Amino acid sequence: MNDKAQYAECPTCSVSRRSEWRTTLIGFLLLALGCSSLLLAQTAQDFTGIYDSYLAAVKSGSYSKVSTFLSAEVRDQIKTPELQAEYMEMMKQMAPVRYETEFVNVSKDGQTADVDLIVTVAVPEQVQKEQKLPPTQRGEMILKFFKEAGQWKMGPPLLMGDPDKRARPKDLNMGSRADYAEGANTELGGTILKTEKQSAGTVYVLRLPGEEDAVFVPSAKVSDAFVPGSILVVHGAANKTDKLKLWAEDAALYKEPDSK
Repeated sequence: MNDKAQYAECPTCSVSRRSEWRTTLIGFLLLALGCSSLLLAQTAQDFTGIYDSYLAAVKSGSYSKVSTFLSAEVRDQIKTPELQAEYMEMMKQMAPVRYETEFVNVSKDGQTADVDLIVTVAVPEQVQKEQKLPPTQRGEMILKFFKEAGQWKMGPPLLMGDPDKRARPKDLNMGSRADYAEGANTELGGTILKTEKQSAGTVYVLRLPGEEDAVFVPSAKVSDAFVPGSILVVHGAANKTDKLKLWAEDAALYKEPDSK
């Protein structure tokens, strides 16, 4: 059986990971500064308003302003002045030159939210020379929001690779069940990027590490809850000729494990 799962990657980070907060935050852009009304955000514009205000705070160099909007977990990891200064320098380097919003996914209980962005970041000159990289690189960023005492706080966003360089299926022509393995032999989970309704079901394009997979879900197993930004977990049969296509036998949204 094949298993595929999501992970985070940072294509431009060059800072060593010597402390706990670096391990959690390297390659991540932590954000969120603004007035208290911004922290009650519910729409994409509200969340990106927090993001823009955070970037302005990072540019100002004031950690005291930025820290007001970081989650308790993040603040606990950067308590010393040395770590705070290092954090601020890293965030300045990782601040995007520009970005665009893909989608927003707010949890049903309203306590967490993910905002997916496509960002363009400047690559430090030294890294350009060492790794032979261009002056800027595109990447996908997932902003993680959590409600603490009724206000939105930021956890560590995930900075991933260039979406234009992901491997993709040849097309979304999914064929018939006979084009796939006889039995269900693959299990995968990924964020739904887009959907395409077809005569016998719906095709869901899922983001996985370094690739996009097309999953055909028969009409009887389709749910209105399967929307872009949600994480879909699928058990099904792999296509015989295109490894990035799957015919789903079972499909469900990912559920966080119950906390003990």
